[in-house]
Amino acid sequence: MARREKEKEKEKENEKASPEIKSSSGFDFRILLAGLIIFLVAMGSTYFLMKSVMAPLMPQKEKEVKVMATGDLISVGEFTTNVNDVAGTRYLKVEVFVQVSDKKVKDSIDQYMPIIKDSIQYILSSQTVADLDVHNRSNLKAEIKKDLNSKIGASVITNVYFTNFIMQ
Repeated sequence: MARREKEKEKEKENEKASPEIKSSSGFDFRILLAGLIIFLVAMGSTYFLMKSVMAPLMPQKEKEVKVMATGDLISVGEFTTNVNDVAGTRYLKVEVFVQVSDKKVKDSIDQYMPIIKDSIQYILSSQTVADLDVHNRSNLKAEIKKDLNSKIGASVITNVYFTNFIMQ
């Protein structure tokens, strides 16, 4: 009988243990919630890491800057010149205006007009067809501006404008 009593006690212990096993074998939402939080943190940190690493390689969006002309415009004149081409059959016809920083300079720039015309003529005739392309005209304007300011001796020319630009 002592044996039976021991077996009954073991069965009671097993019955007590089985409800604990059933409750611990159920689905635990804490594990799911912790996994979801870890996943979201990992995805967010990966996004910002990749965004900062890839930023220098991505093209930058150009912001539109509206610049109003603050100086006076001076007509330099119309230039017709041969384009630096192998065959030498192409020519360029362009009308150039320069923007000066203030009105005082506008009066004194007339004495530099032969130098300005010579410099522009030289720069335009040394350009190739590729240099005169629409995409490279800003480089051409910057080159003319830099050359003119260096020959005049001061940074009085703020911009260069082409009103007619015909290449044939």
